[in-house]
Amino acid sequence: KIHRFISMSDMKHDAIVSTGIKIVERVEIPPEMVPKDAHVEIAAKVAAGYHSGESFKAAATDPSLLDKVKGREYTSTTEYEKSVKEGHGAQGKAQGA
Repeated sequence: KIHRFISMSDMKHDAIVSTGIKIVERVEIPPEMVPKDAHVEIAAKVAAGYHSGESFKAAATDPSLLDKVKGREYTSTTEYEKSVKEGHGAQGKAQGA
């Protein structure tokens, strides 16, 4: 038995349940935990039928909202550090950089 399952993937959920393992609670991913630049991916997954719970329900029921989802801007003139900070990504330098 899995007490708390945290995944948007119905394929993972269905595969686990089909083996006879019970999932007690399917936990939603809170929107505030999703970095700005990941909202595009989340919106696309929800529109494709991934589990979203109540948090992203509007995107699942109104496909016109997909046009309003924007990631962070990144161009050759945007500084890398600024882009990462705006996207709430990891900061720092890669080893060897």
